[in-house]
Amino acid sequence: MPDAVRDAIVREASNCDHYPDSFSRRLREKIAAFEKVRADWVFCGNGASDVIFRLPRAVQAEKVMLTAPTFSDYERAARSFGADVFRHRLSVTDGFTLDSSFINAVRREKPDMVFVCNPNNPTGKLTKTRLIKDLLNYCRQANAWLVVDECFLDFVEQAAEYTSKTFLKKYSNLVILKAFTKTFGLPGIRLGYALCADDALISSLYFHGADWPVSNLAQAAGIAALDGAESFIKQTVEYVSTERAAIEKELIRLGYKHFESKTNYVFLQNPYPYDLREELDKMGIRIRPCGNYHGLDESFYRIAVSTNQNNFKLISAIEEITRLL
Repeated sequence: MPDAVRDAIVREASNCDHYPDSFSRRLREKIAAFEKVRADWVFCGNGASDVIFRLPRAVQAEKVMLTAPTFSDYERAARSFGADVFRHRLSVTDGFTLDSSFINAVRREKPDMVFVCNPNNPTGKLTKTRLIKDLLNYCRQANAWLVVDECFLDFVEQAAEYTSKTFLKKYSNLVILKAFTKTFGLPGIRLGYALCADDALISSLYFHGADWPVSNLAQAAGIAALDGAESFIKQTVEYVSTERAAIEKELIRLGYKHFESKTNYVFLQNPYPYDLREELDKMGIRIRPCGNYHGLDESFYRIAVSTNQNNFKLISAIEEITRLL
C-alpha cells in the first residue's frame, strides 16, 4: 500500500460518522482522468466482485459464457441470478491461449453475456485486442454484453497494447472491470469499478445493489492512490517483472513447468507426485492450489510475486522439498 493511501485512510476516519457519497462523485472524476474516459462511464463498487455480482442482474442475463479455467466469481454471479453457464475449455497444450475457437463457441451458444479475463486468472495469459474486437462485433450483432476483466492488466509491461478502453466509445455493449485491490495493495479496503459507455447499464448497476457501495475510507483511498499512480505503477511493473522472471527461472531449474504469465503471479504445474501446497504449508508458506478451477487438476498452482526476501524463502523451500521428496 502506498504511504499516501494509508495516510488518507487515517485522515478520513474522522468523517465516518457521515454516510458516504452513494455515487462516489469525486472518486469517479479521479478515475475518469486516470483512465481517460468520461466520468459518467464509471461505476464504483465494493471491489470488482461487487460489480461482477451486479452485472447479470443489471442486464437480466439468461445465458453466460466463460472460459475454463478463469475466475470463479463470474460463474457464481451468473448462477446466483439463475442464469445458465456455458464454458469453453482452454487447452494446456497451447498454454491456455484464448483464440478464435472461443468466438465460434459464443456463436454456437448465443449467450447474453460473455466474460473474458485479460490477463486471465489463474494463467496470467493475455488476450489480443484483435480477438476482443471480433468478440465485440459479434456480441453487438447478437445484442449481447462483453465483460473484459482487466483487474491484473496494470501489472503488464505492454498494458496499453492490450487494454480494451479504446473500444468503449464505439461499443456500448462493452464493460471493463478494474480494481485497486492488486495494483495498490488494498484488498481490505474493497474498491473496484466498471467502465461502460451505456448510460442505462450504469444506472442499472446502481439499481441492482445496495446503496452506498463504496465507503468513505475506500473513496479516500482511491483518490489518494490515483495521485502519482503512473509513477507508482511503473515502478511496480518493473519490480514484479524482474521478480517473476527470477522465480520462473528457478522453478524451471527445479523441474517444474511454468506457463507464460504477464502479471503478478506465476502459474505452474507440478510434475512430482507430492502436493506442493501441502508440503509448503508445513513450512509456513501458502500458495494457491488451482484444482478447483474448471479445466485444471491438482497439479496446477498459482504463486504470487512477493518481496524479494519472501520470494527467496519460497524458492529455497521448494528446492528443499524437491530434493527430499
